[in-house]
Amino acid sequence: MIQGDNPAELPLRDIHLPDSSLWWPPAPGWWILLTLILMIIVATVYFIRRRRKHRISALYLARQELTRIENEFKLNQDKSELVKEISELIRRVSISLFKRDESASITGEKWLLFLDQLQGDKSFSNGTGRVLIEAPYQSNPNYDATELLLLTSVWIESAGRNPLPQKLS
Repeated sequence: MIQGDNPAELPLRDIHLPDSSLWWPPAPGWWILLTLILMIIVATVYFIRRRRKHRISALYLARQELTRIENEFKLNQDKSELVKEISELIRRVSISLFKRDESASITGEKWLLFLDQLQGDKSFSNGTGRVLIEAPYQSNPNYDATELLLLTSVWIESAGRNPLPQKLS
């Protein structure tokens, strides 16, 4: 249907570019992605706050329990019972704050090293804390009860601040 050889006579129109696409409103896929990102952020904040609240309540209860143990010791002066209760308290705090399989099965020297790592010194393996693994096998343990109570209090505070120590081999 060419009407002639003259290009000016051809029925052509100017090229029209499509309208420039605006960035708003976004396509449905972007809305879905935004919704997923917001859900992930909300879930992360929720779990972090829940974990922090659990840690704070566990530490609060541990401090209360330590006060009860200390008051009971002042009344009966039973060092064997004191070591037993402090050992149980430290074990419960450890299980509450860290994974059960990381702290519940450790015993003996490894347990003392675990406690040392949380506190950052050698108070358990080379100091007063050694009584936790030695006293249960003695009929009349001889140690400084005040120092053990102080060490336990400091350990509880350290456990609340510090992350889980590296696995002991």
